[in-house]
Amino acid sequence: MSEENQQWPQFLAATTSGILAVGAGLHFGWPSPSIPKLLEKDLKFEVNSEEISYVVMIAPFGYLLSGPFSVFIVDRIGRKSSLLLIAIPQILAWLLIAYADGVAILYIARIVAGAAEGALFTVLPMYACEISEPKVRGSLGSIFTVGLILGILLINCYGSFIPIATTAFISISIPLLFLVTFVWMPESPYFFLMKENVEDAKRSLQALRRIQNVETELTILTSDVQRQISESGTLKEVFTIYTNRKAFLILVGVRTLQQFSGYSAFSFYTQVIFKNVKDHLSPAAYSIIYNASHLIFVCLGLFCVEKFGRRPLLIWSTAGSGLCLFVTAFYFYFLCNNYNMYSFSWIPIVAMVSYTILFDIGLGIVPNLLTGEIFSASVKAKALGILIIYCALATSASSKLFQFLEESFGMHVPFFVFAFCCVSGTLFCYYYVPETKGQSLEEIQRNLKN
Repeated sequence: MSEENQQWPQFLAATTSGILAVGAGLHFGWPSPSIPKLLEKDLKFEVNSEEISYVVMIAPFGYLLSGPFSVFIVDRIGRKSSLLLIAIPQILAWLLIAYADGVAILYIARIVAGAAEGALFTVLPMYACEISEPKVRGSLGSIFTVGLILGILLINCYGSFIPIATTAFISISIPLLFLVTFVWMPESPYFFLMKENVEDAKRSLQALRRIQNVETELTILTSDVQRQISESGTLKEVFTIYTNRKAFLILVGVRTLQQFSGYSAFSFYTQVIFKNVKDHLSPAAYSIIYNASHLIFVCLGLFCVEKFGRRPLLIWSTAGSGLCLFVTAFYFYFLCNNYNMYSFSWIPIVAMVSYTILFDIGLGIVPNLLTGEIFSASVKAKALGILIIYCALATSASSKLFQFLEESFGMHVPFFVFAFCCVSGTLFCYYYVPETKGQSLEEIQRNLKN
């Protein structure tokens, strides 16, 4: 069989699983086109700016529910079955939004959506990395990011021009599409080997590689998984075993950097940000341009991550993102101080599109990829469960920080804060983040130990 024939089933399985990430992106980006509509009473009940800030920031608290739950199920029922279950709260959240008769229902809907997203953060990178060969793992492990950004773009495209309830009903189609397609995909061979089910692992590899003779790869994977699960895999071992602790701290660092580079806050408040730009384009148009550039360049990042490696992309991405944020911050600083900036109204959109380019090729892809790569199989689910709770706090903190600083001091202040975070994050990536390009999951564990 040709090499292409051996790889396309892996791309099919990863892409199909990525439909669920599109669904998560719809929920994640929903506040951007919906905040103006909520202020205009699109749902026929009043919502003030403080309540809207909680509608935005409360979703990540759903991670607190799904983090422990995903840890419990992913190693018991498998990666595939866990992903199928995650589609249910995505559908439920849209139904709650469609029929909401008060802000409390919106809070519940956002928590339910956040719970689905949090579980997805844990399970999808794990599934994508475990079904992939090392030479394509960088591309397939980034499917989550591509799906998420595609969902954010779609919700800004149609959600900006139709009522909130209609948006919700249209959005339900994405998790439904996932259910009817992904059900035919194979389970991760790693999961079968963790359960000592060698025959099913073999069949999974044969389906994913489209070749019958998988004995060599199966033997290597069996040895790797047996060594990794020889550790008891307790929650305590996430912190007491050196390689696990090192992997956990690296991911805490890059996830902190990802959130406090402003990504989540910008996704939530895109139209609010561009409402401050003095130009003839509408905030919705700016938002669509911004998110379309996100999608284009995160797809470019899929190829860059295998060609240039994870670590160099992360370093240059962080440094470049910080520079773009400084430029945007100075624009809003002069605007807030009553300078006539009409002739320079192109600066924020150019700077923010440049930010998306630089963010997407590194910060947008690498943290999600590392999530599925650098933990031992024995503690992966538990470590990611803890990490997703931390991500919930970081996402909520960054979005609330943006809202507080913007309302208290002006739009320029949160941009300056996020820019300085990128400067410090560049140093962290340079000194602490390892390269994982072209390495098997077992090789990554050995290199972490050294």
